[in-house]
Formats: sequence, C-alpha cells, structure tokens
Amino acid sequence: MHIALVIAVIISAILAVMMLFAKNPITSAICLLGILLMSAGMYALMGEHLVATIQLVVYAGAIMVLFVFSIMLLNLSNAESEFKNNPKMFYAGMTLGATIFSLLAYAVCTHFSKHTSSLTSGVFTNAKVEELGGNAKVLAHSLFSQFYISFEVISLALLVAVVGAVVLAKRKFD
Repeated sequence: MHIALVIAVIISAILAVMMLFAKNPITSAICLLGILLMSAGMYALMGEHLVATIQLVVYAGAIMVLFVFSIMLLNLSNAESEFKNNPKMFYAGMTLGATIFSLLAYAVCTHFSKHTSSLTSGVFTNAKVEELGGNAKVLAHSLFSQFYISFEVISLALLVAVVGAVVLAKRKFD
C-alpha cells in the first residue's frame, strides 16, 4: 500500500471525528470539505483520475458551496468565530492555504509543461481516442486545458447567481 494513501486515510479519519464533534457548523463544513479533498486524493492515488476530478468538481466544489451558503443564509453562528477568538488559528489556516495553493500551482505548471502537445483538439475517432488513452483522459484533458477558462467563467457566473439569490432572499442585513 502506498504511504501517501495511508496518510490520506488517516487525515480523512481525523477530519471526520473533528466534523462530528465541532460546535460551529462552518467548522463542520470545512472538515467535510477536507474529507472530500482527501477522498479525491485517494482516488487519484489509485489511478482513478476521472473519479477524482468529478469528486473535486461536483462534491468539493458545487455541493460544498451549497452547504456553506445554506449555513450563511440560516445564520446558524450565534457565537464569535473561532478565528476571532484565536488569531493563531487564522494564521495557521492562511499558511496552510498558501502552501496548498503553491503546491497545486507547481503541480499544474509542471504537468502542462511536460504534456503540452500530447492531446490535440480536433475530431476524435475511436482509434484516436484509444491511442490517446481512453475517453476519460481525453475528456479530462479537454476540460482542464482547452476549455479551462470557459469552465472557470461558468463557475464564477454560477457563484454570482447564488450570491445574488442569497442577497435577494435575505430580508435584512445584520
């Protein structure tokens, strides 16, 4: 068994326990997001890259946005935020976020510098799809290279629509 897979399982189990015993619903949602990210990492380590991508896009992206906006709309947080009570936690979170972003940016840049011309756009026949590694590889490469900007613009438009719906649905601001 790969050591990274064991580490991902352990982190996922710790996050699951933290999610169950968290007092703040936002903390529970962030722990759930961590679990979803770890499960996507587990799928990727097992070689199931399409399932990992779908896990990230659908669950860690869309479903978590729905959960967080539902929590915000219901205004379930009566107490002060944990970040306001403990600035060390805020700085640790910022450092962790910057580190993860840097590692992801490095991985994406390294991947696309090595694989710039392996897949090309055009008509995909059955023989060409088989030559390029199968439907999942062609779909993932097209979505995250050729149509990446379109994908991000659509996700931003959906985010703006959700924020607009929350603003229109909320009667008064605190």
